[in-house]
Amino acid sequence: MGALEPLFLLAGVVAAVPLFLHLFQRHETRRVAFPALRYLRRTERDHARRIRSRQLLLLLLRTAAILVLVAAGARLFVRGRGSAHPPTALALILDNSLSSGRIVGERRLLDHFRDVALRSLEAASDEDRVWVVRAGEPWQTLVPMGPVEARRVIRQTTVTEARGDLSASLARGAALVSNAGLAAREIHLISDLQATAFGDTVAPAGTVPVVVWSDPDETVDNHFLASVIIGGGLAPLVGQPTEITVQVGGSPGDTVPIPLRVVLGDQIRGAGVAPPGAAASIALPPAMAGWRRGYVESDPDALRADDRRYFAFQARPPPVVSEAGDPGLFVQQALGVLEAAGRIRLDVATRAELLVSGNGTGLDELPAGRSALVIPSSDANLLPALNRRLTEAGIPWRVERGEGTGTVPLEGDRLPDALAGGSVAQWYRLVPSDAPSEPTRTLARVDGEPWAVEGGDALGRRYLLLASPLDATSTSLPVSTAMVRFADWVSAEWATASGSGAEHPAGAPLPAPEGATRVRLPSGDEVPVDETRMVFSTGSAGVYTFVAGDSILSVVALNPDTSESDLAVLERSALNRVIGPGAVAVSREAAWSRAIFRTRQGPELWWGLLLAALALLLTEATVAAAGPSAARSRGTRAEERA
Repeated sequence: MGALEPLFLLAGVVAAVPLFLHLFQRHETRRVAFPALRYLRRTERDHARRIRSRQLLLLLLRTAAILVLVAAGARLFVRGRGSAHPPTALALILDNSLSSGRIVGERRLLDHFRDVALRSLEAASDEDRVWVVRAGEPWQTLVPMGPVEARRVIRQTTVTEARGDLSASLARGAALVSNAGLAAREIHLISDLQATAFGDTVAPAGTVPVVVWSDPDETVDNHFLASVIIGGGLAPLVGQPTEITVQVGGSPGDTVPIPLRVVLGDQIRGAGVAPPGAAASIALPPAMAGWRRGYVESDPDALRADDRRYFAFQARPPPVVSEAGDPGLFVQQALGVLEAAGRIRLDVATRAELLVSGNGTGLDELPAGRSALVIPSSDANLLPALNRRLTEAGIPWRVERGEGTGTVPLEGDRLPDALAGGSVAQWYRLVPSDAPSEPTRTLARVDGEPWAVEGGDALGRRYLLLASPLDATSTSLPVSTAMVRFADWVSAEWATASGSGAEHPAGAPLPAPEGATRVRLPSGDEVPVDETRMVFSTGSAGVYTFVAGDSILSVVALNPDTSESDLAVLERSALNRVIGPGAVAVSREAAWSRAIFRTRQGPELWWGLLLAALALLLTEATVAAAGPSAARSRGTRAEERA
C-alpha cells in the first residue's frame, strides 16, 4: 500500500472531532421523577442498551467516513504489478558493441536488443528520466531525456566495431540514476552478456536494481582474424618484396582451415589458408613509394565484422643513418645488419637523415629537419658533457645520477612495439631542465619514471633520448632479436615518416600526430583535429588518415579488439558478483514487461473509497434519522398504555 499524496494523510486528525463531541460534549441534566412519569423509568431502562449501541454506531460511522475521505484524498494505491509506477530514474544500457552484430536467424542481435529496449520505454511515463547508455560508444555524452526522445535514440543506434565494457557502463549508469534526485531508480541492461565485456570491478551497479536481458541463444563457434603484421614488423622498402603475416583465431577445438585473401587497392594481391590458432604468411609484390592501404579477409560467418582486418604501411627507400661518438657495440652491430640487408644506408653526418649519437656527440651540428637518437654513456662520469650538449642543442632534458637498478619491464601507453617485452636493469634519471618550446612525449617508462622521451624544435629537428646505454648490462635489448627491430624502427620512424602504419583498437581515442589539422575517416568524411589532439569518433574499423594541407602525415589502421570475438557468455551464477546484488536475469520478452520497473503501484483506490464514504454517510444519516422516529413511536405507545 502506498500514497501518491502522503501529506494529505495529516487530515486524518479530523477523525477525532466526532470522538471529542461524543465524549466531552454530553449535557448533564438533573432528573426529577414525577409520580405520573415513574412508569417511564422502567421504559428507559429497557431501551438504554439500544440507545448506547446506536450512539456508538453513529460514532463509528462518522469516524470511518472521515478516514475514508482522507484516504481518497491521499490517492492510496496497492503496491503490486500494475502498469503504473512512480517517477523513476532509468539507465537503459544497450549493448551495441561488435558482438551485437552477430546474425541469429535472419536478424542481428542488436535488432532484437532494440525491440526489448523499446518495450522498456513502452512502460515508461513522461515523469521518468531516461539515460540511453550505448555500451559500444564509451565516448558518448549522456543527457537525461523523456521516453519519446529515448525511442528515437534507440532506433538510431547501430552496431559499432568497438569493444563493449559493460562494467564501465553499469558504473556510469548507476552514478547517473543515483544523482537524479528521484526515489525510484533502475538499470535495464540489454546485452548478450559476453563474458569478456565484464572487468574485475565487483558489483559496479552498487545497490541500484538491475534487470538484465540475455538472449537465450547458445554460444556459437566463431573464427576471426586476430592480427596482421607487415614485413615481420619491419617497414617495407621501395621495390623490394615483403610479406604479410595473418594470425587466425577461433573457438576451442575448431581446426578447420579458413581461406584468407589480401586486398590492396581493391584488388586481391595474395591468398592463403590457415586453421584457427595458426598463422599464414602471404607474399606481397614490391611496392612503389608512398602509403598503401588494404585489408585481409576470410569467408564471413555469423559475426562478420571480425572477418576482415585492415592494415596500412608506407613503402620507403632505405633511410640514411650516421653514427657519432660511441653509441655502443650492439648498436653498431645492429646498424651493420640493417645495412647488409639493404634496409639502411650508412653515410656521413652531413647527408644523414638520422644521427645515432653516443653521449650527445654531434648534436650541435644536427641540420634542420633531421633527427637524432641520443644514447647515454655507461660511464656516469661523462654525464656532465652529455647535459652540456643537450642544453646547447635545445633539448629540455637532463640525465642525472641516482640510477635505478633491478630488472624492471618497460611500460607505457605509447610503448612502441619494438620495445614491447623489453626490460631494463640499470638506468639514469631523466629530469626536465626547462619548459620545452615544443611538446614532448614519454614513449616508455621504467618503474614509473621516463625511460624514452621524444620531442622537437621549431626547426623541425626531432630527438629520441634514452635513459640507459644499450649494452647487455643495462637492458635486455642487446641479447635478443629486439635489438635489430629497435634499430630498424628508429631508422624508419625517426629518419622519415613512419614506414609501418600503427594498428589501433577501434573505439579507443586516437592521438593525432604533430602538425595534423584534419583526419579522414573510413567513411571518407574529414573532421578537424581540435586542441585536444585526440580523435574520439573511432567506432568504425578501417583506415584513418591524418593530413596537413595536401600532405599525408600518418595513416593508422583501426581494428576490432579480439576480445569481442570471444562469444562465451557470462554464467548466470556470476550475475550478482559482476553486476550487483539482486540482479534479475530475463530471457523471455513476455517476462521482461513484468520484471522491469520493480517499484510499481496497482490501481488507485480513490474511486472505491469515495463510494465507501458515500455509503457510510448514507448509513449514518439513516441511523441518525431512525433514532428520533423510534423514540416518538415508543412515546406514543406509552401514552396509550397510560
